[in-house]
Amino acid sequence: MIQVDRLMEQRGISLSIMMENAGANLARLAFLMGNLNTSYLIVCGSGGNGGGGMVAARRLAAWGCKTSIFLPKGEEIANKTLKDQLIRAKMVGVEIKEGIPAKSSENTIILDCYLGYNFEYREDQLTEQVFSFFQSNDPVISLDCPSGIDITTGENFSKFHPLATMTIAFVKTGLLLLDQKYLGDFYVIDIGVPLEIYQSEIGIKWNPPYYPDDLNKLSKAFVQDPIQNIRVLRDEGSNKIGWKPI
Repeated sequence: MIQVDRLMEQRGISLSIMMENAGANLARLAFLMGNLNTSYLIVCGSGGNGGGGMVAARRLAAWGCKTSIFLPKGEEIANKTLKDQLIRAKMVGVEIKEGIPAKSSENTIILDCYLGYNFEYREDQLTEQVFSFFQSNDPVISLDCPSGIDITTGENFSKFHPLATMTIAFVKTGLLLLDQKYLGDFYVIDIGVPLEIYQSEIGIKWNPPYYPDDLNKLSKAFVQDPIQNIRVLRDEGSNKIGWKPI
């Protein structure tokens, strides 16, 4: 995915554009999993996942939802792209708070946008506190991967149970190795990566079943077969796609 991001930038598709696409899809999923009285609490880190969460918060606020962003590491963000996203969220009325929420209130959906595919474990008291928050509050929807997962090996340092995980652009190997209780419903969403990047530049045959008119086909869930070809499992007689290990 690092290579995919680089190739996208070379084609003039910036990180900001990819954040917009990821965050918009996350907002759609979160909105459809809630109801008219649902509030949304978005925990954002200081990387790309945090930016996607800020976009989702802005979109939800624009739809009239009560939305708050929590920044465990504070507002001193070095990345200009994230600073711009935070300013945009503020300007549509999203409440911005530093630190970690004390507790999730009733009828609240938590969006986990704290750590993404660059996560490497190191002792960090703040991050452990964020993990504890996710463990003791629900429902949680994770962007790209549940925070605290090594998405190459599948090693799990956070051990919380998300309601859903919405991974970006492509299925990461480590997510296929997780017990489903640490993944929840599993979606992969399009952020505009041309298929030829996967096929000709990286050598991976990838035909994702994206359906822009129907979120439940975005599509949940992928498994890996013995010859390492990714495929989709569909329920017979249904448009729904379900996660099922082989």
